[in-house]
Amino acid sequence: MAFIDFTDAALQALPALRTVPETPSLAVSEPLSRFERRIVELAREDGLDTLKPQRKRGWFARLIFGPQPPSPMLANEQLEALRRLAVQAWHHGYTLPASVMKEARVAGHSEAKIGAVIDFIGRARAPFRRLAA
Repeated sequence: MAFIDFTDAALQALPALRTVPETPSLAVSEPLSRFERRIVELAREDGLDTLKPQRKRGWFARLIFGPQPPSPMLANEQLEALRRLAVQAWHHGYTLPASVMKEARVAGHSEAKIGAVIDFIGRARAPFRRLAA
């Protein structure tokens, strides 16, 4: 059986990795900026528990455990929606809940940006390996 390597063609077809000038004066920029890519990379270390709202510690818990730890949430709502999408994608891959993508759309992210985040994470994740039986 013959093997055809399509990796070069696939990388050229992805909108997240290239800039396509449609006319000399207008150019389509990348869906993800460097700052947004950095947020997606940092979300790799976050667990699913960071998506839950953080509870306030009572006085007794502060006495035992110390002060309240800093919140993992970002102050900017749009970037927080991007972080939440990235955390879900790092943990679930391409099988994301529809509510996460809807939340990202409501925050102002386009379909192209949501797809670019999911594709970026899909390429960066370690490939699935089966254990020998």
